[in-house]
Formats: sequence, C-alpha cells, structure tokens
Amino acid sequence: MAIKRHKRGDHVYLAEYKSIRQGDKVISKFVRYIGREDSENTISKPRKRVLDKLELADSYRAGDVQLLWSIAEDLGFVGIIDRICCGLSDVEGPSPGKLLTVWAINRAIDPESATQLERWIPTTVLPKLSGIDPDSFTKDAFLRALDFVCADDRSTKSISDLTAKLDEAFYKKWREDNPLPPGERETLAYDLTTVLFFGVSCPLAELGYNPDRIRRRQANIGLLVSKRDRYPIMHFVFNGSRHSNSTVKNLISSLKKAKIEPGTLIWDRGNVSQKHVEEMVSSGWKLICGVPKTSKKAKELIIETDVPIWPETLVRSSKAGHIYAIKTDDSLFGLDDIAIVYCNRERAVRDADLRNEALAVIGDDLDELSEIGSDWSEKKLHAKMKTIIGSWSNYVSASVSRKDEGKRIAWSYRKHELKKAQKADGKWLLISTDKSLDEDQAVNMYLEKDFIEKVFRVLKSNEEIEPVRHRLEQRVRAYVFVCMLAYRLLAVLQWKLKVASRKEDSWESAHLFLQELSRVNEVEVKFGHEIKTWYLNLTQKMSSTLKDIGKKELFKEAVRLTEP
Repeated sequence: MAIKRHKRGDHVYLAEYKSIRQGDKVISKFVRYIGREDSENTISKPRKRVLDKLELADSYRAGDVQLLWSIAEDLGFVGIIDRICCGLSDVEGPSPGKLLTVWAINRAIDPESATQLERWIPTTVLPKLSGIDPDSFTKDAFLRALDFVCADDRSTKSISDLTAKLDEAFYKKWREDNPLPPGERETLAYDLTTVLFFGVSCPLAELGYNPDRIRRRQANIGLLVSKRDRYPIMHFVFNGSRHSNSTVKNLISSLKKAKIEPGTLIWDRGNVSQKHVEEMVSSGWKLICGVPKTSKKAKELIIETDVPIWPETLVRSSKAGHIYAIKTDDSLFGLDDIAIVYCNRERAVRDADLRNEALAVIGDDLDELSEIGSDWSEKKLHAKMKTIIGSWSNYVSASVSRKDEGKRIAWSYRKHELKKAQKADGKWLLISTDKSLDEDQAVNMYLEKDFIEKVFRVLKSNEEIEPVRHRLEQRVRAYVFVCMLAYRLLAVLQWKLKVASRKEDSWESAHLFLQELSRVNEVEVKFGHEIKTWYLNLTQKMSSTLKDIGKKELFKEAVRLTEP
C-alpha cells in the first residue's frame, strides 16, 4: 500500500493506492480517499499486520494432564472428596479434593513423590484448571490433604479412615453415569497383592509371603474390580503378614454394607472354605473360585474324575494350551452339582515329563551312591539319600542294606503314587454356585479373572506404588487411596477407548495415547488486544481419538480481549 498527496487549491489531500500488475506493467490503483493532510481526522495510517504484534507467553504441559483432569471432573473427584472429608467445615487454603486429584493425575502419568510435586505442577496447566496458585502446591499442603482422608483420631485412639465411604461414593457415581445393560448384574473379581516398604516403623509393614520371595517388609492391598469395565469397587489395606484367606471376612462385610445388588464374585483358590461359600450363598452372591489341591476332597475328585477329550468338552484353546472340562455330580462344601474339573492337555504332558525327568535323575544318583558309598555308614548314606530324593519322597522308596549283602541301597518307584499323579496331571478343580452356567461358561469366567492382575501391574508399573515411603499408618492408607484415584482415571480412559475402538487391548492403547498427548503444550499468543490459547503439537489423529471418546472440545482454542 502507498499514500499519495494531491494538491487542490490551498489544501493537500491524501489517498491510498495499491500496486497491481497488468501484463508486463505495474500500475497504481486508487483504493480509498483518506482526507485533507491538515485535518485532525486525516492522520490515518495503514493498519499493521496482526503478526507484527504477535507476543508469545510460556508454554505448559497440557495434553495428558487436561484429559485426566476432565475425566476426574466427570467422575466427581473434587466434589465427592470435599463433601465426605470436609462436610460443611471451612478449609483453609486449597481443598483436599483438588490437591488429591492433582496428585492422582501426577501418579497416573509421571509419578513423583510429595517433595517433587511442587516443582512438577507449575510446568503444567493444573494450576489454571484447579484455580490454585502454583505457590500453594507444597509438600505440606499435600500431606495435610492426606490427613483429611485418613487421620489419627486421638480421642478414640484409633484411625479415622474414610476410604471405604469414598470408594462407595465413587462407585455409585460411576454406575449412575454408566449403568450395566438391562438384566445384567456385576461380575466382580477379588485378589490380593503385596507392596514393599522402605523403613520399618509403619505397623502395617511386616515380613510376609510374596511371589518374588523378597525378604523385605510389606503391606497387602486387596482389590475388588468390575469385570465389565475394570472399574474398582473397593480396596483394602492389610498388614504384610495377612493371608488372603483371612481377608475374605472383610470383603463379605464390606459388600453387605455397600448394598451392591448381588451378582457373581470370582476369587482365587487360596480364599475358599466352606464357611466362606456358605456366607456368599446366603447373601445372594454367586461364587466361582478354584479349590486348592491340598484339600483331601479336591484331590479325590481330581483323581477320580476322567475328563473326556471330546469336542463337546473343549472349553478354551489358546497359546497356553487346550482346556477341557466336565461338571461332576459330587457334593462339595455341602452343595451339590457345583464342582467342575478341568484339564490342560499340554500342561498334563509337561507335568508328566518334568516329573519323569526328575525321578530318572534321582534313580541314577541313587545307583551311583550305592556304588561309591559301599563302605559308608548307614547314617551317612541316609543323610545323602535324603538330599538326593528331596521333595520327591512320595514317588521313591529307598532303604539301606548291610555292607555284606550286595548293593548298599535298594530303591524303587512307588507305582501306585505315580499312577495317581498321572491322573492329576494338568487338572484342577473349581466350584460354581451359579447352576445356570455350564462348565464352559464357568471355566472361562474363572480363567478370565486375570484382568485383576492387570490392575496390579498398572499400580506397580505405571504408578510406581512401591516401595512405600510413608511411615505413619494413616498416611500409608491415604497414599494408597491416591494411587487408587489415579487407577480410576486410567481405568475410565481405557474403557472409553475400548468402547470407541471395540478392541480388547485398550490398556496399551490408553498408555500410548497418554504418551502422545504428553507432547501437547498450551501457549497463549497475543495479537494486539486479543489473547488466543493455542495447543501445540496436537495432531489430527489425537483430535480424532478425542472425538471418539467424547472429548472433542477439550482442546478448543479460546480468545479473550485485553484492555486497550
């Protein structure tokens, strides 16, 4: 654009022209009349281009953080926590609901200790979303928030733990917003896992059994999870030496208090007893669980029940093997027609091969000992034989002969015991008190209970719940509650992705999606008197996925005006 001056009489007039090309020539074309040069209203200059005034502010991590905050809002985290933990009382500073929700988001995507949170949070949009000043996110603020959930009540000399009420409220909210299909009832799985501790001062931390056989203090966490959407119903924190079977009473009591409409409960074989079965049946719940082979009755049923390898008895085939099952007429735990024996053919062959290999080596070692120990004392031979046979004494009979009577060691395989073992190879026993289910349905439901193991892997791998560094029991219980909040966020995200994609492997999809979103930053850009919120690195693929899970407007650009 150009401004030209034209003199007319005693005055100079201004006009705006633009240059355009006509063929090989560039000519000036009149655009508009501006006015007299000496007039107060004619000092009009061409507008600067908007980009000439662009000002950039700091950018903040937004993608994964904002999505999880939005899910937390859908789940009512802040309101439920503040209502149950604070009631009508006034709270100084940020509410515990907001602080614990922020902490849960951190544990879901970038686990930090309470001491590191105050550095991490200001790099994200969480202060803006929560309406809390970044300087208010301190270690002490987070620890005080834990005390609202679980605190040491000095008046009663006990711990006031509100986590059960919170679990119940969260589940109620979730099912109101996401009801089961008509006619369907909950199918729940219950199991226990261990979490290791730093330090020895917490009374919950005890030496106990864990699968890795690590000699370190631990606590046990019990979880009850919905099979449909992997949403947690309730959780428990137990002492480290507590056996899973002894926790079932807590579970049954909590189920009655929660007033959940009875459905089907699945748990592992370590939790079963006649009393537990009777209590579940009397409360209206259907029970599917394994029965340990240590039970005399279970051993008899497994050995005496022949599982035909027919097309009609095939209930499952996978990389782990082919599963066949048959329901028996025998009575178990005082109930008829609840026992099912199932077998894995490939596992049966493997069990037999491993046993035979071990026994063959034992036989060779005993023959060798008989020769090299010809001059040994009986006591020395017996000690060495015990070492060789080890835990296989059920299948090997061995004795020491006198020195002058040929071979020092006489041994043989216990054929009767071997035949019994062969009949039990690759076979297990489970019960199903839901008689409307056939063996195919019951076995598959039981074997699919491993979804709860995925919950434990998420808690330990993604959220890094262990080792626990808190030393007070009430803080440990509240800390586990925060980790369960984080799991709820991840469970809902995987469920939304599963519904949208109709794929089973939604956990991996959720993890990858959050990783992609972690690159999305929020930045404010100033255009003159306008401030626009932009989201950098947001791809079309991410936007499409957000639309599929009902979060289309989550990263919508916003504009606000500043005072001139």
